[in-house]
Order: sequence, then C-alpha cells, then structure tokens
Amino acid sequence: MSTSFGPYQLIQPIGAGGMAETFLAVRRGPGGFEQQVCLKRILPAYEEDPEFLRQFMDEARLAAQLRHANIVQVTDFGLVPPRSHYLALELVDGIDLRHLLKALKAKGEQLPLDVCNYIAAHVAAALEFAHNSDRTRSAVVHRDVSPSNILLSRAGEVYLTDFGI
Repeated sequence: MSTSFGPYQLIQPIGAGGMAETFLAVRRGPGGFEQQVCLKRILPAYEEDPEFLRQFMDEARLAAQLRHANIVQVTDFGLVPPRSHYLALELVDGIDLRHLLKALKAKGEQLPLDVCNYIAAHVAAALEFAHNSDRTRSAVVHRDVSPSNILLSRAGEVYLTDFGI
C-alpha cells in the first residue's frame, strides 16, 4: 500500500481505534529529504462532529507543546481537503508495552522487575513533565496511561504517547 495523503505517502496501517487510524507515512522534500512519521487520521464519521474536531485540535495544540525525552513528539498537524484532519507524530522504532506483555505471557514469561522499574521511572518522568505547567505551557493530564500508550524503542528508550481524546 502506498497512498498519497496531502504531503505524505501512507505506507502501511499501524493501527485503528474507534475514532482514528494510524499509518506509517513518509514525507519527502527537496534534495532527497525524507522523514518517516506515525500519521494519525480521524475516521471519516468523526469529521462531521464539531465537538470531536475541537478535541482533536486541542490534542494537537497541547501535545505540540510537550517537549520531553519520554514523550512522543508532534511533528505536524493539518487538514487534507476536503475534510481529513491529521496529526503527524515522531515514529518510534519498537513495540508498545501491551504487545510486549502479551508476547511474554504467550511464552510463560514475565517482564523482569528491573525492566518494570526502568519503564515506570521513564513514564513517571514524562507524566511529571506533562502535569506541571511552566511559563510556556499549561499542565496536561494524560487520561489513558495504559500499556498500549507506552512505546519501547529498539534502542531502549521509553515514550508516552496519545495525550488526546
């Protein structure tokens, strides 16, 4: 699959929820510039809901202000005509904690305690940053801290994502 979507090429689906879907996408530019992102696109049924659109735009605005090593960064936000809002996010090369726990359980294994502590410390650092305002931004409360919203990179980094709706 490779479908044009505004300035992006949608390469393959990553996941879908009740209100949005995510894709591995690429944005290309002059001189061989290429950036892979996770593109989150609102499902068509929700494009007609003004309250939902307001919440999605709030998510984009607030998440873009959160600059922290353990928070997935927003790289772009936009609208592809006639009516398809999207949010482009830093692409994490890895797995979410839910999938890791499921794979371990299938093998009869558990996450080692030191790894649990490592992940928890990084998630706590992300939450502490988000929950405390400063002169440049308001505090943001993450309302869905769950294993599917904790991303683990192949390099050992821990990221919190999906501060939205």
